[in-house]
Formats: sequence, C-alpha cells, structure tokens
Amino acid sequence: MLKNKYKISAIIICLIFFFLALFSSTGFDWKNLRFSGNGILADEIPHIGGGYYYLKTHRYFLNPEHPPLVKDIAGLGILLLKHPQPAFPNITNQTVLPPDYHRPEYPFQNTDFPKALEWQNNQDHFGVLFLFHPQNNPDIIAFYARLAVILVNTLLLYLLFFLLTKIWSERAALLGLFFFAVSQFSIGHGSYVVIDFMSAVLTVIAISAFALYFKRYADGEKTLKYFILASVCFALALLSKFSSVVLIPAMFIGELVFVVCADIRCLIGHRMSVIAKYLFAFFSLMITTIFLVSIFYAFHTYKMEDSVLIQKLHENYPEEQLPQFGHKILEGMVYGNVLLKGLAAYINGVFMVVSRMIVSAQITYFMGHVYGQEGAGWWYFPILYLAKLSPGFHLFSLFTLAIFIFTLLNAAKRQSRRAGLFNRANPLALLLWVFIISYMAITLSSTFQIGLRHIMPVILCAAVLTGRGVDLFWEAIFLKLNFRKFLKFSFRLKHLFLMVSIPMFVSVICSFPYYLQYYNFLAGGTDKGYKIATDSNYDWGGSDVRRLAAWMRDNNVREIYTQIFADVPLKYYLGDGQKFFSLQNEGKLPSSGSYIAVSNYEYMNNVYSADIPAQHKYTILENNLVARVGKTIFVYKIP
Repeated sequence: MLKNKYKISAIIICLIFFFLALFSSTGFDWKNLRFSGNGILADEIPHIGGGYYYLKTHRYFLNPEHPPLVKDIAGLGILLLKHPQPAFPNITNQTVLPPDYHRPEYPFQNTDFPKALEWQNNQDHFGVLFLFHPQNNPDIIAFYARLAVILVNTLLLYLLFFLLTKIWSERAALLGLFFFAVSQFSIGHGSYVVIDFMSAVLTVIAISAFALYFKRYADGEKTLKYFILASVCFALALLSKFSSVVLIPAMFIGELVFVVCADIRCLIGHRMSVIAKYLFAFFSLMITTIFLVSIFYAFHTYKMEDSVLIQKLHENYPEEQLPQFGHKILEGMVYGNVLLKGLAAYINGVFMVVSRMIVSAQITYFMGHVYGQEGAGWWYFPILYLAKLSPGFHLFSLFTLAIFIFTLLNAAKRQSRRAGLFNRANPLALLLWVFIISYMAITLSSTFQIGLRHIMPVILCAAVLTGRGVDLFWEAIFLKLNFRKFLKFSFRLKHLFLMVSIPMFVSVICSFPYYLQYYNFLAGGTDKGYKIATDSNYDWGGSDVRRLAAWMRDNNVREIYTQIFADVPLKYYLGDGQKFFSLQNEGKLPSSGSYIAVSNYEYMNNVYSADIPAQHKYTILENNLVARVGKTIFVYKIP
C-alpha cells in the first residue's frame, strides 16, 4: 500500500476534481436540469453545436477559429444519449440569402439553417438552433457534453501525473497535480465544454512527453516509443487550441539551450554536428506531428466545398505579415489531397486567431474602467493571476521562483545537484520555463484580454514547477525549537505544506459551486470579485440563468425585465413574461413593482462607461436590490 501511496493519492485527487466539476456544473436535480446547476455558457453554445455538427457533416465551416478536439469529445458525449438522437437543424442548399432575410427567433418553428449561414460561420445561431430545437432538451444535451469533457479532463490530469513520475519523483508529480487540480480556477474551467482547461493540460503533457523523449535521445537510448508518444501528445495539444502552436518555437529554443548547456560534446569542438543531430530529431518530431494533425482535420474537412474553403483562406490570410504567393500555396493544398486540405483548414484557423489578437474587438471592464480595442494594459493578467488563484499556491510559487533564480545563478558552477537546471536528468524544468517566457511574451504584447483562462497553460506550468520546487526542499529545515529537554522540533517545508494545503482544500470545498466566480480573500472574495473583472473571470454569459428561473418559480414572479449577458433564449427558462431591457437605451425605468434582472457583466459595463449619463446607469437602483441570484445576477424591484 505504501509503495503505491502516491498513485492512490493522485487517483483520489482526480476523483475529487471529477465530482466537484460534475456537481458544480450540473447541480443535484438531474431530473429537472432546467433549474439545476450552472446554465449553458455563451462559449458552450457554438462548441456543443459545432462538435455535433462535425460528426454529422464532416465539414468545418462552423467555429473554425478553434480546433475540433474538445468539441468532438462533447459531440461524442451527446451520442451517449438514449435513442432517439437529438434533432439536427436541416442545412438547406440556400447559398444566397434574400435582402429581407431575418434569422428565426425562439421558439423555433422552422429550424432550417441556410448553407449561406454555414459558410458565413454563423456558429452561435446554429448552436442555439440545435440545442433549443423543439424536439430537443438543451439541458440534457449539455449534461452529456459536459460529462464527456469532464471525464476526459480528469483522465488527462492523471496522465500528466504519470508522465511527470517518469521524469521527476512521484512526490513532485503529486504536488504539481494538487496545486493545479485542487483549485477553484481549474475546477471552474474544467467543468464546461470550453477549450482552455483541456488545452492547458495537453500542452504540459506535450512538454513532459517531449522532455521524456529528449532525455532518452540525449542519453543515446532507444527512443521510438517516446518519439511516437511525443508526436501524439504534440498533435493533441495543437488540436485543442491554436495558441498551442507556441509549443513549437518554445521547444525549439529550449532544445537549443539544453544542447549547448548540457551536452559536453558541444564544449569540446563538436558543437555544430551535435546541434545538427538534435535539430534533425526535433524537425522529424514536428513533421510527424503535423502529419497527425492533418489526418485528424481530414475527417472534418473532406466534405467541405473547396472553393468556399479557399475563399475563407483569402479572407483570413494576413497579407500585411506574409507574402502574397502564400495564397497560391494554400490553394494548391486545398486542391491537392485530403490531408493537405485538412492542414489548410488548420492554417486558416491559426490566421483567424492571429487576426483576432491583432484587432482585439472587445469591451472589457477591469478595475473600475471599461476598455475597448486598446486593452486594459500589461497588468491585466498579473493582477488576475494574483486575484483568482489561491494565496497558498502563491506562497509556494514564490518559493519555487526563488529556487529558479538560485538555479540560474549556480548552474554554471554545477556545485549542487539541486541547482542543476541544465543537467540531462532534468530537461523538463528548463522547457517549462522557456514555454512560460515565450507564451507570456506573446500574451502581454496583445490587447486581447477577456479572461485569465487565456494563460491557463502558464498557470499549469507554474503549478508543476511549484510541485517540483517543494519536492526538492521537502525536508529543508526552516525553524528549530529546542526548549530544554522537553520540546525538540524541526519545522520543515513539508510541515508548512501540510499547514497550508488543508485550508486550501477546505477553501475549495467551501467555494462550491461557484468555482468560475472565485476570487481569493486578498482580492475581496468571491462576492466582490466582479469589481476587479467580469467576462469569463466571473460572468461568462449565462451561468446563473437556471438559478434565476428557479428564483422566479420559487417567488412566483411571472414577469421580469432582463439585461443579462447570455446567448441562450431567455424565454425558454424565464417564460413568456421575460422582456429585454436596457436602461441606457430605454432611458426610463419600467412601471412600479416591476422586476429587473441585470448580470454583472452588463452592470459593470453600464456603470463604468464614460459614454453613459448618470441617470441611465444602474446605480440609480442601488437601494432597490431585492435578490442576488447566484453570484452574477442582481434583481431589482422598481419602487
């Protein structure tokens, strides 16, 4: 039993993650999910609809700005539904819309979806049509889609632990798993059909697999199975989120640094030949990875119309950054064969993400200001990093950062095995740090800022490195107590970890089920966290809509005005008495006795916008608050 204690502990941590993620997102009333758990988020609508669409059509016109992996898993989860399968919107052959065309509104009597809208990537409309089809139960569909994603996320966490044990000690792997999995931030994002959590785990799995392969290669051992493992892991990471392409240059740089600093042959006159050997191994790995990505994409694109895909490539191709003959290369790929066509579709998605990061068309509330395309500044992510993660994690992260600095200062001297960042036995730490620096250099230079989730791979890297740092100094003595002969005690780092980890775990349990909205006590706590930032940090488009429906049912409220950030048809949950309302547009309040429900996102953008006059801001209702539904919806009653 003791021999397997770390594996058993890892399984327990993964099970805790699974059940907290599942029940926080779905609630406990599974027979009436319409009023149970968290509502369907804005990003879940195109992801759930897109995943089922890919499996049904083998086309990739909808939601192409995200790779298919997470959405495919959600779609496979939907296939677990008992027969009959969910009704699917009829995609017509209408390629040109009339000038007077209007999208149907809920309730959808005619669920036809013109091909013109498919080609235009009208993903949100399709997702709503699919989920809220008159024959479908959207909450049951979302339940199975989430269940599949949560299950895969849990299995990937254990896989990460397993790979880390092959490079570091089992204790270091377990500590890294604890710091990431037993976290409100991770549970909050790992419980929905969204891509950031799975992408982060697959990214660090890919780095770990690469380090494992690289170590074997440097030691001259047989590497075929590790080559295959690293290639598959790299491909899965690239198929989870386009920002994972940062892996390629980061691992390239990390490999070069490792070779120059760790391979003694580079220091005695064989530098170029050794570097060439490693570069050959790296590019072989990348070619295999791209081949696997092309195969996966081919299953999603082989029924796409070639001419329309080429049109999309032309629309998204960044001509100001790339030469024009790139158009011709991509066109040749589309017409070449099914694998090249799939790779062209992947490249199209990368272009879309690059364009989005450059344009950054967004409205972002942050720290008392509303920002537009200019962004909130470089301090957006650092502030949220400090505010939304556990103080206990920050304590040990600072300790690990000190270890990293100590390592850099002592690596050249090679006086301590603990300080050997560049030795062959430990390439992973170097690769993780190179990835963190590369990823943050790109992220901080962009004004695209809609949530801390966008640096989740960095957070997981930090958690893994923190686990490694705590493990290295597990027995380090910080304090000795010696009171005569009666009390002798050495306070070690392991004792500090025990003291801090217990409140960390208790805090996670006490935060149930509001993991997405969590802010630590240093930032004012979960109830006040929205004053720092909303968006996916707090109000991700409809998480409390089901709770609002339950509140209306329990309080016999038949009519309500709403300004809620949500993409679901609110009438489905709130009834025909729901009416859209915007104080800044209407200019006056509804009649006395009326209820108004306003979500945090809309509230903060309204109150802190410099373009809205004071009499049109919701602060005029601050004395009329009658309920706070969940964490994200304020309900006011007009006097």
